[in-house]
Amino acid sequence: MGGSGSGRHYRWDKKSETTDYLSLPISKLKQAKFLKQYSYSEGTWRWLVNGKEVGAVGCKVHINEFDAYVRFKYFNKSQNKDYDYKVYLSSTDLHLGGKRWWFQCPLKGCFKRVSILYLANMLACRHCLNLAYPSQNEAPHYRILSKAQKKHSELGGSGRVDDWLIKPKGMHHKTFNRKIAIMNRANDISWIIAAAKFGVEFDNR
Repeated sequence: MGGSGSGRHYRWDKKSETTDYLSLPISKLKQAKFLKQYSYSEGTWRWLVNGKEVGAVGCKVHINEFDAYVRFKYFNKSQNKDYDYKVYLSSTDLHLGGKRWWFQCPLKGCFKRVSILYLANMLACRHCLNLAYPSQNEAPHYRILSKAQKKHSELGGSGRVDDWLIKPKGMHHKTFNRKIAIMNRANDISWIIAAAKFGVEFDNR
């Protein structure tokens, strides 16, 4: 068992996370030059893990003066079912010119404007799927502790706040001491919050 700064901690009551699902950021369509005015483009969106394909959807992008949407087609093996439906697009003007494109969540009653959709059975936004970002699943004291651990790693340490640190070569002593103070304060606050939450008592003898 390590000290207060050792390892990562997780909540048993956490929501599913965005990283649990295949994601489709609209920025990928832009990179592929699929989001041009008055255009029609098509291709296949593939997800690879260690070079192995873990998912794929066909997409056809239609943009004209009256309509803008992506038509997605794919086969769900677990359901033995084909999916074929539209996800509408909307855009907002940028201050320096050009447009920023958005997906509109296709689930009935939502149509929220989002930059990322997640593949469950149908594509949907994280709000409809009730997904949390990984950092949101950490309890407050663990989020603060994570900041202390990150600071320890930035200073060349292991990420365990109670491990000894050596000043990195070229860093001023004043800067090093300031970063150590920030790290220690975050670690202390995480303990205080944990004590208040779980009723922990400390013996200062």
